[in-house]
Amino acid sequence: MNEEKLTKELETYKELAKADKKIDVASLMINALQQHKQNNLTDKEKRWAYLVSLVAPPLGLIFAVKFYFSGKDDAEQAALMCGILTTVSIMLVILFGKFLFSGTGVSLDQVQQIRPSDLEGL
Repeated sequence: MNEEKLTKELETYKELAKADKKIDVASLMINALQQHKQNNLTDKEKRWAYLVSLVAPPLGLIFAVKFYFSGKDDAEQAALMCGILTTVSIMLVILFGKFLFSGTGVSLDQVQQIRPSDLEGL
C-alpha cells in the first residue's frame, strides 16, 4: 500500500465515522498504519540488494526483478535503485578495465589472441 492508497483509506474511514458514530475510526486508522509498515521491504533486504548490486553487478539485476514483482509498497523504488547501482557498477568495471589495459600498453585484441599453449610455457 503506497502513500496514496493509505491516504484514500484514511479518508474512507473518516467518511464512515461521519455516517455512523459507532465505528471506531482510531483503531481502523492504527490498523491501516500497521499494515502499511508491514508491507515494506526490510532494511536488511535492501541493504544486501544494494551491496550485491555494487559488488557483483549482474546479480543486482536479479534483486531488481525480484523486488519489482514482489508487490511490496517500497519494492518498486528499491528495484529502481538496484538497477541504477548495477548500471553504475558495470560502467565502473568497464572503465577500470580500460584504464588497466591502457596502462599496460596491451590492447584487448592482443589479449584475445593469447593461446592457452602460450601460457603453458610460462
